[in-house]
Amino acid sequence: QTIQSRLIIIALVILTSGCESFVEISPPRTESVSATVYADDASAVSAIRGIYHEMNRTGFASGQFSSVTVCASTSSDELKSFNVSLDEFYNNSITPTNTIVGGSLWTSLYKYIYYTNSVIEGLQASSGVSATMKKQLEGEAKFLRAFCYFYLVNLFGDVPLILTTDYRKNAVCVRNTKAEIFAQTIMDLNEAQLLLSSDYLFTSGERVRANSGAASALLARVFLYTSDWNKAEVQATTVINNTSLFKIVTVPNAVFLKNSNEAIWQLMPITPLANTYEAQYFVPTSPTSVPAYVSITDQLNNAFEPGDKRKINWISSQTVSGTTYYYPFKYKVSKAGFPLTEYSMVLRLAEQYLIRAEARAQQNKLPEAAADIDVVRQRAGLPSILTIIPSVSQDNVLAAIEQERKVELFTEWGHRWFDLKRWNKATNVLQSLKTGWAPTDVLYPIPQSELINNPNLNPQNPGY
Repeated sequence: QTIQSRLIIIALVILTSGCESFVEISPPRTESVSATVYADDASAVSAIRGIYHEMNRTGFASGQFSSVTVCASTSSDELKSFNVSLDEFYNNSITPTNTIVGGSLWTSLYKYIYYTNSVIEGLQASSGVSATMKKQLEGEAKFLRAFCYFYLVNLFGDVPLILTTDYRKNAVCVRNTKAEIFAQTIMDLNEAQLLLSSDYLFTSGERVRANSGAASALLARVFLYTSDWNKAEVQATTVINNTSLFKIVTVPNAVFLKNSNEAIWQLMPITPLANTYEAQYFVPTSPTSVPAYVSITDQLNNAFEPGDKRKINWISSQTVSGTTYYYPFKYKVSKAGFPLTEYSMVLRLAEQYLIRAEARAQQNKLPEAAADIDVVRQRAGLPSILTIIPSVSQDNVLAAIEQERKVELFTEWGHRWFDLKRWNKATNVLQSLKTGWAPTDVLYPIPQSELINNPNLNPQNPGY
């Protein structure tokens, strides 16, 4: 069954434990939402909360070994593989039958998109949900759809643009261009900005669902990726200037705590008595064990300036049989049974400063760009970038931004992998590090099963 024809509906019951469960409608039908799912505000909220729950539970967004964080970091120069499941990513030798690409990336992303389309259609058809609640939930659904499409287009290139729950249309869809996908993403985010709450009162202060700040933050990133420098600067400034909600956390080890002032959007862990999957999969299980899945590469470990607090606090190591292994340590609570103190960070303020710095530098606003870089460097305990770069030229400032993104955003949501590709530097950086690297490796393959079930998705990405 193709992902486009998966008709799993979100009808979740919020239990006292905070967990939700999916209700599956069978047999499949074009009417994706029953009247009972959107009978009132509470049931509609259950549906949208179910998407966040599912995103954190498994697959693309979970932080597990099959997540975009681990897979894309392993494809880049950040992580090396210690697990056969990740070897194809580390060696950039992914096959179209790879189960992580086909399941945890492609399938889970389209599953979330199906859910968001279902929510949008259900809200439009509902007479029982209040107007205020409809606005918020539609905004969240459009934000989440844009979020998923951002990752699909950056992982796979041209992909189908699915905006309906009609399985008959979805099963025969064609691939849309990157430009078309980005245009829809921008449209969704512009609408979400107007629909979403401006604060976190609707979540009792928890930063675990999207508000208008999240829409602005993602929109700033999309404009950066599409080289719309002025709009990227404007959107990032909107977030940065909202100082009542967002502030740079001065202590590095406090950045990734739940509801951190730097957090724009986080995912709340859902496993009972456990914190983030990132900590569980990055941190070795005992003082005498090697990392089970990945460790930090020499290239990343050696990229930090002396005294950088990010290396001191966000990377840890242990020595086993005379070999020292370095691993990401942004999330520290790896064992079960401890209080929930860390949430998985999705969007945070430091990225917005680096987005604005790059957008400003591209517009030749070099002093302003340097000032944004310094906000991030100050937290890291480093001197002004103007004392490091040989001259204040556009090329030198852009090079400084690339460096700061590398050491600030490492092992977060594929930033490094996407940066290397959008800067057209993947081949220059990776061909000397990866055996058999080819320029076509910058895109993952379309899953073979999808091409078989829907020939309209052909041709396969180049190189596969």
